[in-house]
Amino acid sequence: MADDYTEQQSTGEQQDALKLSLQTTTPPAEVPGYRIERFLGAGAFGQVWVARDLNTGRPVAIKFYLHRGGVNWSLLSREVKNLVALSADSYIVQVLEVGWDSEPPYYVMELIENGSLEDLLHKRGRLPVERSVQLFREICIGMNHTHGKGILHCDLKPANVLLDEELRPRLADFGQSRLSHEQSPALGTLFYMAPEQADLDASPDVRWDVYGLGAILYRMLTGTAPHREGTLLDQIDTAGSLNKRLEKYRDVICQSGPPTGHEKVAGVDRRLAQIIQRCLDPEPEHRFANVQQLVEAIDERDASRARRPLILLGLVGPLLLLTAMGLYAIRSIRETGKQFTTAMREERSKTNLSVAGEKARALEIELRSYFDLVSAEASSPELAETLSDALQQPRLKELRAQIAAQQQPEAARDEILDQQLGQPLEDYLTERLDHYNQLAETHPGVPKLATMFVTDSQGTMIGFAHSAPITRRTNSRGRNYAFRTYFTGLKEDLPKGTPPAEIDQVIRQTHLSTAFQSTATGVWKVAVSTPIRLPNLDDSSSRDDQIDGVLVATTNFGDFEQFRVREDDEYDVIGVLVDARPGPLRGTILQHPWMQNHQSQHQGHQDERFQVGNAVLDELLVGGDINYHDPIAAAHGGQDFKGNWIAAVQPVQLPKSGDGSAGQTDWMVLVQFRLSKTIARVESLTNKLIVEGVIAAVAILLVNGAMWYLVRKANRATTSEEPASDSTLPVAMQETVSVRG
Repeated sequence: MADDYTEQQSTGEQQDALKLSLQTTTPPAEVPGYRIERFLGAGAFGQVWVARDLNTGRPVAIKFYLHRGGVNWSLLSREVKNLVALSADSYIVQVLEVGWDSEPPYYVMELIENGSLEDLLHKRGRLPVERSVQLFREICIGMNHTHGKGILHCDLKPANVLLDEELRPRLADFGQSRLSHEQSPALGTLFYMAPEQADLDASPDVRWDVYGLGAILYRMLTGTAPHREGTLLDQIDTAGSLNKRLEKYRDVICQSGPPTGHEKVAGVDRRLAQIIQRCLDPEPEHRFANVQQLVEAIDERDASRARRPLILLGLVGPLLLLTAMGLYAIRSIRETGKQFTTAMREERSKTNLSVAGEKARALEIELRSYFDLVSAEASSPELAETLSDALQQPRLKELRAQIAAQQQPEAARDEILDQQLGQPLEDYLTERLDHYNQLAETHPGVPKLATMFVTDSQGTMIGFAHSAPITRRTNSRGRNYAFRTYFTGLKEDLPKGTPPAEIDQVIRQTHLSTAFQSTATGVWKVAVSTPIRLPNLDDSSSRDDQIDGVLVATTNFGDFEQFRVREDDEYDVIGVLVDARPGPLRGTILQHPWMQNHQSQHQGHQDERFQVGNAVLDELLVGGDINYHDPIAAAHGGQDFKGNWIAAVQPVQLPKSGDGSAGQTDWMVLVQFRLSKTIARVESLTNKLIVEGVIAAVAILLVNGAMWYLVRKANRATTSEEPASDSTLPVAMQETVSVRG
């Protein structure tokens, strides 16, 4: 036993034990029909015991009035009578039985063990907004029923609101209550009673309870009673007599105006804040006229909140739907535009290919006319006679041999020019050149020539005619051009310094040379040449038994009918001639509208070339659809050719020879069409569709807004047409209003 240890109680536990030991264990009296079970509490007037109804087993509370001397029997009688009058109301603590003549007096009421709203607020501080509004509305309904019975509570506060098993509010403590027709004053609890109630001469007013209800809601939301501040409490406590303290309370409340602490609570909306401010307005005229109006304001606020998602859905829903449809429509329009653009590009590429083919065929026909012209001139008796005379001039023959042997060729050339050796041949060529160019001006299809000249069998030019005035320096007469393809018939020019004696290749039939830049002008040209055979010529004058000279006619690429540029031409679709020879010159632009329009600037720039890249050219040759960039766009004055183009190429075939065969030239016709022109119509259509869609969207928004406005207006009109609250008041409440007036 010595090892047994008794646990010691703490100080708090000892105090609780003492309190339990002092509790009354014997009820003051027996109440017929009830079994008293335990003590619940004690107050200034007596004790409250928990009992059970012997018939129904229902737990009840019995309140015994033990101190008759301290009891205000008028207040007690008023409370009991009012509770009995309201005993059928589910929002009021019900009185079940009264033992007024018993000793001690008592009354039996329903047992509510969850405590008061004050107890709940003491534990939690404050309640959530919606829970507060829910409790507040039920308290208001209970008060409205009370007012309907002609009873004013006059002392509303959280301590007088009990919570049942379902935590629903039940109004209690009607000790300060008054009938609506009574004129005796009733003081409530500080900070819960209206300022005009704090007057011993005041007559009861329904708006006192409106103020008290607002104070309860304010307390639930903020955790403190309205205007309850330490400094104000000190001022009231030190004011002196009861009248002075009440006067101080009235003055402070009226000067402060409605409290605003609830506006800082998260979740308190504008309507709820307005309801609280109207309930707590110091001026009774500004408050709700009765609790019915207050209930309607709460219901309207709840209905508005319930409608808010629908209104929001009605307003935002169409906007979201319209936005989604708009985005989808824009996406569809753009995708359709892309597909349409792709289709138009493909169609334009086919068109370009067809146009390029037509231009190539037309160019082949033009080349045929050049072939025919040169062949006809080469077989002319006049040319044969004139050339024969020139070739047989002794001094000219010596100088030609000197030039071919590269022995002081410039001195020999100067003598030829100074002595005008072979001048008749040059005059004849000039006359024929002018003849053809004049015909070309008036007869479409007649070749237009840039130069016409004749070389001997060694490649030395002995007669030269130019369509434009030339200087002595630019006159090619007396120079040797045996290295040119129009003399050799090769694919490429030989090195310029190649001795004529080492060149054993001379054309045997009419030949189209490769493109070359004129040494005189720098302009790209092409030559059609054919061998000349003269009868009865001394064999010693020729290096070849069959060929005595070569007749050459040259033309600028810009003089081909297919590539001539007119002043009114627009640069949206253009034809370009491109060199297709393998090697460093592949892709070189031989003719372009820019070259003809800027010929004067282009002259003298033999080293300036514009080329289409090999990769681009290869892609075009296989029919690829690419964004083509014109190399001329980088040239001075080439800004008209900037941007993306759709291009296609077609090769040019040589005219058929005498044996019926046709060869392929080293040229390609490139037709390019400005891409912006192709997609302009698509973009215009797309933009038009988007604009139409925006107009439709705006129209839908306006209609939606108008409908929303009309619905709101109709809703407000319906609300305004409802009967006024005062007209629906019970008769007793109407009496209260009239008494107040």
